[in-house]
Parts: sequence; structure tokens; C-alpha cells
Amino acid sequence: MELRHLQYFVTVAEELHFGRAAARLNMTQPPLSQQIKQFEEELGFPLFHRSKRVVELTAAGKVFLHEVRGVLQQLDKAVDHARHTARGELGKIIIGFVGTATYDILPPVVREFRELYPSVSIELQQLSVPQQLEALLNGEIDIGFLHPTPPHEELVSRLMKQSECIF
Repeated sequence: MELRHLQYFVTVAEELHFGRAAARLNMTQPPLSQQIKQFEEELGFPLFHRSKRVVELTAAGKVFLHEVRGVLQQLDKAVDHARHTARGELGKIIIGFVGTATYDILPPVVREFRELYPSVSIELQQLSVPQQLEALLNGEIDIGFLHPTPPHEELVSRLMKQSECIF
């Protein structure tokens, strides 16, 4: 069974006319009729009652249509979720931070991230600098907010705020 067979079936079931269904599918009627007939043989039951003037769903065809629509909707949902996940718009991000980041750096960053990516859940973990470095290297956190440390060859760092010193 192939996805295209399900799509062909749903289109014919919606149109109840092989010619119109074929036009919607950008194909000619004879190959569509052959595909549906082969699909029915594969399933082992007829999906349609056919006469020269009328195409109707069989009882089994009606049940199958309902189920197939659910399958196709679930497939669309799965593709949509995967697409959003691939773009970083869905899923979970784990952020490590030092305690002082909660005063001025972390709140606006988290707020802006939530506005841009409302479907991504955020988990915050307060960790010391050495704990964050280890967690980053082990893949236990996705990003860390920490005090400046010597650069590490496996990590990319960005300066978020320059400290001010008053003498």
C-alpha cells in the first residue's frame, strides 16, 4: 500500500466521479481507474459501486474513507511537527545559568525566546561554571549563561554583558 493510493482513493471518494478526480490529481482517468482497481484487489474488498452514470462508496469504502482521512491528517500533523522541530520551533531547550544571571541577563533573553518560539519548552538549571562546562560538553544542557572562562575548543561563546569595575 502506498500513500498515493490513499490520496487517490480519498479524491475519488470526494468527487464520486473518476474524471473529476483525475483532473484534480492532474492525471487522466484510465490510469486512476486502474490504480483504484489494483488498490481494491490489494485490500481484498471493493471501495466503490460503479455504474455508467454513478460512482458510490460501498459500506466498507465509507468506513475506510473515515479511517484514511484520520491517517492522512495524522501524517500531515507528523510532517508539520517534524518541520517545526527541524526549524527549532518545537521541542525543548535546557539552559544552564549562574545565579547572578537571574538579575539582568536571563529574564529578557528567556522572555524574547518565548515570544519568538512559543512552542519550545524551556528548562532552567542553576549550575556553577564548572558544572555548566561539563554539562555543555556532555550534551546535558543546550546553552549556558556563565562568567567568562578560558575558551574551550569544543564550545562557542559570546559575550553578553561587559562587567563594569569601579575603583
